[in-house]
Amino acid sequence: MKENIKLPKELLWDYKKPINDIKWKLQRILMFFPSLGTDKKTIDLLFKKRNELKMEEGKYLLIEIYKEVWDEKYRKKNKRK
Repeated sequence: MKENIKLPKELLWDYKKPINDIKWKLQRILMFFPSLGTDKKTIDLLFKKRNELKMEEGKYLLIEIYKEVWDEKYRKKNKRK
């Protein structure tokens, strides 16, 4: 999986361009999670890096739930093919 995501402009209020660091981007997204960052790619990266990021326990658990839902959705989709 490619470790790159595009940040919404709303998360760059104090930067002209985002820092080219995946953990910085994910940490930025966590500031507004789950209002932002619930797409499959971002959830996969948040889940993968969850132990390296600073977050409240509630967000940690919520990311696990989103990951389970996305994984189940893609399992069902691939079964139909």
